[in-house]
Amino acid sequence: MNTVTYRPDIQGLRAIAVLAVMAFHFNPAWLPGGFIGVDVFLVISGFLITSILLNKKAQPDYALPDVLKYFYASRFKRIAPAYFVMLIVVSFAAAVFLLPQDFDTFKDGLTKAAWFNSNNYFAEFGDYFAPINIEQPLLHTWSLAVEMQFYILAPFLILILPSHALKWSLWLLLMGFTLLAEYRLRVLGIEQATYYNLYARLPEFFAGCLAAIYITNNVTSGGGQVLSRLGIGLILVAVIAQPLLGSFPGVAALLPVLGAVLLLVKPSQGLIGYLLSNKALVWIGAISYSLYLWHWPVLALLRYFSGTEVLAINYSLLFILLTLSLSVISYYFVERPFRAKKTAKKQIVGWSLLLFTIFGTSQSLAKVNTVFTPEQLPIEYRRYADPATICHGKIVGNCLQGDLNSDREVLVLGDSHAAMLNHFFDYLGKELGFKAKIITASSCVTIPGFDYQRIPEWAQESCLKQIAEAEKYIDQAKIIFLASAWSYQTQSSEFNTILTDFMSLRKPEQTLLVVSQVPKFKFNLQRVARFKNMGFPAQVEINNEYIEANMRLEKLIPNNKNIKLLRFNDFELFNYAPFMQGVTGKQEMIYFDDHHLNQVGANYYAKEAVKIIQVELQ
Repeated sequence: MNTVTYRPDIQGLRAIAVLAVMAFHFNPAWLPGGFIGVDVFLVISGFLITSILLNKKAQPDYALPDVLKYFYASRFKRIAPAYFVMLIVVSFAAAVFLLPQDFDTFKDGLTKAAWFNSNNYFAEFGDYFAPINIEQPLLHTWSLAVEMQFYILAPFLILILPSHALKWSLWLLLMGFTLLAEYRLRVLGIEQATYYNLYARLPEFFAGCLAAIYITNNVTSGGGQVLSRLGIGLILVAVIAQPLLGSFPGVAALLPVLGAVLLLVKPSQGLIGYLLSNKALVWIGAISYSLYLWHWPVLALLRYFSGTEVLAINYSLLFILLTLSLSVISYYFVERPFRAKKTAKKQIVGWSLLLFTIFGTSQSLAKVNTVFTPEQLPIEYRRYADPATICHGKIVGNCLQGDLNSDREVLVLGDSHAAMLNHFFDYLGKELGFKAKIITASSCVTIPGFDYQRIPEWAQESCLKQIAEAEKYIDQAKIIFLASAWSYQTQSSEFNTILTDFMSLRKPEQTLLVVSQVPKFKFNLQRVARFKNMGFPAQVEINNEYIEANMRLEKLIPNNKNIKLLRFNDFELFNYAPFMQGVTGKQEMIYFDDHHLNQVGANYYAKEAVKIIQVELQ
């Protein structure tokens, strides 16, 4: 074994890894497997720390406590300063731009990120009404959490085990954890939790460790160009075709991992060595940590502001400018100064300023968010129902709305678009003398056979439980209402088949009433109000996806007098949406996001539907 010296080709490899990740995050269609750049980083990390530790272990004055102290101090100085500066700046940006409920979600992630535990947080993350993953500014911190967790374990493994035992242990651990991840992915179907977990990424680290053990610095020996070409070839194949291999990581991760190992075990030679060592890539590699830190929060906040995943040209240019500027500032004014050798006095001053800023940030975030938050509307404008009292994702009481003393009962099934009808049916039931049993779940149409595997993992368990509960009443129900975000559900051909089968199984004495999707908007309307209050131009535009979805739905409805499509989306109520002229003469907001009515809107919706529902119940 030889110790590793500075290698510009490793910096070039870092550059390729971070650029692949950034391209994938910016637009997944550009590099479908670009996410493997993270795994290349982990291999490099395992390689470098093993090289450092083995070099220290080989010194005549080696002492385990001294090496551990050196290792943890150097790793913390390498990662923590730029990381915490990023957390501080992003926290203030989030406090300014995020809605209060979204900011509460952000703070939960921030707490976990501050303790390098965000991988476990995002492994279980799921909330239908929280910003989606691509709008979570700290989602990318999961990989840094994994890295820090590995650093806690690695020194003891590398320093305590003798050389021959270390090799075999690393090989066994690499294979064992790969098989464990594979089992959870392919057999148990646990994808989200596996993706973010430490054990699933340990094989990448261990592969890097093995590369450090088997490294040769003899550039004159043969095979260098072959290894370089094969290694870069495997990585290029991975960034283009990795999704075709199925669930990730597990065995699928071995493709880019092997590519990275081949590039590390021997300094790259020939054309590949020249390309990886060119000044541009070496510079990008040098700032790659800061690039990784800053690109994602900038991208997430721009998506939150614009309401779109694929950014328009103006936002794209802003993304490039902000990411590059913040990364350069971070590298030259945070990373390098904190890593440089300084007097004890200068170190104390630097760390004290950082800790003081962290403390000040934690104390002021809530106040900043409040300052930039316009006067809150009453609660009935900010929800469609009290989540603690409705059977959405869980059973609460008897799940009934309307006239609870009536002998007539209808069954209401569906996802959150059915859940938003709780006040709708409560009003109608009391007006027309019936009660409605409403059983719903997030992203899930609560009918037998629903293809739950395609919805987010966090929603699957509650989906299955609500379906099982609904099945108790379906065959006995004389009237069934079905409501959903059809623009989402009808994109699945499997769901369309399931829905068609559900309709065909209705008994002659049963009536099935399918409610069309209400108009949808291009932007979250609460965000529009916030940004408008901050002085940004704000537009409210209809998203025609709901029209196309209702047309698809109509084609699925069979020619059966007992099965009808209720085209409620044509109500006059929606001519002025998202507002409604209230009884006081003032305009009232009837939506609380881009596609759900709020509680007030649900009541207006019911008043316009009352005559139609009265006829259908006769």
